[in-house]
Formats: sequence, structure tokens, C-alpha cells
Amino acid sequence: MRYIMTTLLAITLLVACKNSGNKQETANYRLFSSARAAQDYQTAITALSMMSSEDSAQYPWATDSLAFYHFFYLNIPGLVKNPTTALHYCEKGLSANANNDFLKELKGKLLLSQGKDSAAMDIFSGLWNKNKDYTYLWEMTFLNLAAGNFSYCDSMVEQVINTPDAAQKKVRFTHPEVALQESVDARASFLFFRALIKNNEGKFLESAEILSKCLQFDPNFYLAKKGIYELQQNAANKGNTGR
Repeated sequence: MRYIMTTLLAITLLVACKNSGNKQETANYRLFSSARAAQDYQTAITALSMMSSEDSAQYPWATDSLAFYHFFYLNIPGLVKNPTTALHYCEKGLSANANNDFLKELKGKLLLSQGKDSAAMDIFSGLWNKNKDYTYLWEMTFLNLAAGNFSYCDSMVEQVINTPDAAQKKVRFTHPEVALQESVDARASFLFFRALIKNNEGKFLESAEILSKCLQFDPNFYLAKKGIYELQQNAANKGNTGR
């Protein structure tokens, strides 16, 4: 279950791919802009690397973008993503600005993918205390779920759903496997944990009902729609096997 939840993680990160008021665009910046528009991310990464090395002061956001591009766009179907390169650029950017919350969040996700749960928890806990962004609370709850603290997770679901302004809170997710970023109603996001718990207990009908409730809160929630589809496929496969 941990592998499935990890591959389904998480969290929309806003990339700082902006000109930032540069007085003169370099050839590499023009190449980057053209490649990004064409969704040629390999070329965009090459251009970003050149920009970062030739004039890091003119394009201070290039390191942030390199970290994100390696995390989000370079996804080869069938292969496990190697977080090393993205983590390298996270560390490089944080060495220049230790208060870069964008890179802190990305670093937390990369550490999580490496199974470094305690280090990831420290990052998300610090970001939650600083910003009160429900994305970080979701990540902290996920880590507790992965550790088997189901009762804690269920209490967090209740707490968030019953928060008076929960409908105005969002959780940001990234899904590199389908090149999707989304901002989801916090109630749907946290209720999803309860569906995972029921699924882990083998209570598939209850899990499907909870996922349907998630979609009532947020009809476009990718993980809920994917979960329902997989439950339907599993049920159909069992039915065919039994014939």
C-alpha cells in the first residue's frame, strides 16, 4: 500500500519560470521559452542548465525550475523515477536561500520517495507551522498512515472535515505519471485517507462509498476517480475469474 500511495502523491508546486524583469534575454533563455512552449522538456532542462551556469544572478529562479522539471516532467513510463538530480538542485537552491519554501516542499517529497520519512516529516511539520497550508498537514497525515497510525489519520480526517472553513481550504497535488497538477478541496483530500484505510481492511464497498463522497466535495479529484476505477476493475476481474 505504501508504494501505491507514494506513486499517487501529493502535492501542486508552482514553478517560478518567469522572466523576472530581465533587461536582456539570452539565447539560452529564448531557447528555454521556445522549448517550454513546445512542451519539449528535455531541451528546456538543457537550456535551464546553461542559464544557471552562465548567469545565476540574472535567472535566480533557474535552479528552482530545474529541480521541479526533473521531479515532474522527466517521467519515463515503466521506470522508477530517480530523485537524485532533482534533490541535487533542491540542495543547491536551498544553499543560496534557506527560506525557499518551494524547494523545501519539493525536497520533502523527494525524501519521502527515498523512504526518509523522519526527514520528510521534519520538513512538512516546519512548513505547516509556518504557513498553515493544508498541503503540509496532508503530507504529515500520509506519513502517519504509511507508519500504520490509522487511528491518528482517522482523527485528522474528522478534524479537517469539521473545521468551519474547510470548504475554503485546498490541498495541492502533483501526479507526474499523468502530468497533472491539481488543487483539491481539503475535505475530499483528507476523506481519501479513510478510503485507503477501508481498502487496506478489505472493505472495498465502504472504500468505494467514501471515494464517491470525496467526489461530492470535489468532482475532479483525480485520486478519488482513479480509486473508484481501480475498485471497479478489480471487481470485474474477480467476477470473470469466478466464471
